[in-house]
Amino acid sequence: MDDAIKKTRVLVEALGWIRQFRDRYVIIKLGGSALDDEESVRRCLNDVVFMEAVGMRPILIHGGGKAISRGMAQSGIEPRFVKGRRYTDDATLNIVTQVLADELSEGLADDIRTLGGNAVALHLNSQNVLQGEMLKLKEDDGTELDLGRVGHVTGIDRNLLVGVCRSRTIPVIPSVALDAEGNR
Repeated sequence: MDDAIKKTRVLVEALGWIRQFRDRYVIIKLGGSALDDEESVRRCLNDVVFMEAVGMRPILIHGGGKAISRGMAQSGIEPRFVKGRRYTDDATLNIVTQVLADELSEGLADDIRTLGGNAVALHLNSQNVLQGEMLKLKEDDGTELDLGRVGHVTGIDRNLLVGVCRSRTIPVIPSVALDAEGNR
């Protein structure tokens, strides 16, 4: 009985937040470090499923830096960092795409479905949602840093995201974008 009372109190306390965020889009960033702790991922995904169940529209965006580093090590590629950012050549980009889109996004969507939610992985190998362009950083003296194929997001396919969320499906999006010419 005490357990039921505690759960009721938590739900009553949450009711204000549920009302405030009902029908609103909520972006959740699941970082690469958290992905290494299965229990943390499960708890996060349970919360995401709950958010959708009470009328919020969660959008899950994830990284995967440690998994990318493991994939690079398995391929014999030594990571290189420039000002704290991973230098990304074509071989590294292939690993990044495989790990983030094909493995992690699809796996997270499967996990959400296992927890009773509805999810779809949206990425460049399924339905791309992120548009980006090359990231340009400068040294203190103004010279441009070469980061390889590192970019930043410049736009989203809003219609696709809205349609997915309105169908009561949780979009799962990796941090890989296509530029205006369709390049990763």
